[in-house]
Amino acid sequence: MVRLYGNLSTTTATSEINENVESMSRFLTTNRNIELLEPYEGKLSCTVLRGEGGSNALDLPDIQKQGDFFVESPIVLFAAIIWYLKIYENGKYCTFPHAIELLNKPYSDIFTILTSYRELENYLSPFMDAWKGGAMEQLQGQIASAKIPLSRMISPSLYWIMSGDDFTLDINNPDEPKVLCVGNNPDRQNIYSAALGLYNARIVKMVNRKGKLKCSILVDEVPTIYFKGLDTLIATARSNKVAVCLGAQDFSQLVRDYGEKEARVIQNTVGNVFSGQVLGETAKNLSERFGKVLQQRKSVNMTREDTSTSISTQLDSLIPASKISNLSQGMFVGSVCDSFQEKMEQKIFHCEIVVDNARVAAETKAYKPIPVITDFTGGDGKDHMREEIERNYYRIKEEVSGIIQKELRRIENDPNLKHLLETEDDG
Repeated sequence: MVRLYGNLSTTTATSEINENVESMSRFLTTNRNIELLEPYEGKLSCTVLRGEGGSNALDLPDIQKQGDFFVESPIVLFAAIIWYLKIYENGKYCTFPHAIELLNKPYSDIFTILTSYRELENYLSPFMDAWKGGAMEQLQGQIASAKIPLSRMISPSLYWIMSGDDFTLDINNPDEPKVLCVGNNPDRQNIYSAALGLYNARIVKMVNRKGKLKCSILVDEVPTIYFKGLDTLIATARSNKVAVCLGAQDFSQLVRDYGEKEARVIQNTVGNVFSGQVLGETAKNLSERFGKVLQQRKSVNMTREDTSTSISTQLDSLIPASKISNLSQGMFVGSVCDSFQEKMEQKIFHCEIVVDNARVAAETKAYKPIPVITDFTGGDGKDHMREEIERNYYRIKEEVSGIIQKELRRIENDPNLKHLLETEDDG
């Protein structure tokens, strides 16, 4: 187990919060503690560039192939849809579920509507060229590259969570500080990882700003979630009083899921490392990180005539990889960084971390139950959570269908745009 810590000396373990601030929690299967949370605060973004960032945060294709044609195409298309929803009726329907539903409508309707807005023409030009030029296989491939990954997120439960704006993601806002806790489900990791990746990317941008409270972002099992911008956050967040704590079983997991380049940046940027027993390359990398120390070696050579003694010095690993590979439970190795205010002569450690089990048990026993935020109990005394979530799901579908019909009528009645429908008929 490897723990990577950012700049612990600059922040406390959690956001500074007032005593009366309620912790935000989100559960759909075990209780009714549900808050609606739209990752773009119901407004999505204020520039097209941020729209691209939101679509890219989903890890639509392979993050290690960014720049390839069939990787960038779905990002551009989905960014155009996001920006369209921002424009349409002042962002009234600008939520992630609406964007997914709009993407899954017939592409002839989507292209016709989006190209009716001058600010979106350039975004749609590659798709329009393929459409008009008869390159249908290429066009279908581009659209499928966007639809297939996002289809994992078509879920009434996710639509419910992501279609509201009950609170924002600026967790270190001095006026409204928050504690936000989210978790993944191993059985549905591929589904929820994309949604969590979107929230994470948004949180990274919002907390890493001047004038905010100092806060901490703690991510356990970080390879299971794609955290776009994580390397930049670690490198730049110290000045904004943001500490980052990452947990992983092994560095090889990070390389597998984040790619060699990004994983290496994350590994080399963190200032503090705590590690238990790890093997292979991870143990070797940690041993190299801890450095070497000058050791004296004494050798004695005995013969019949005399005995000779020689003393030499040699650089040896301070904590060898073999020792890291054989650590017992509770034993840790690591290194910490200091600051101008708090100088530390001993930065490398190999020790046992003693846990006070009695105090942990007492603290656990004092836990308070999570309060019910949204009550789905009807007048008949029955729980109507499932019905409400299903109703919201079909409402979003109907709203998107209504948008399509309304926009096509607008284009049909506008002499300057009517030719777009002729293109649709020709296609």
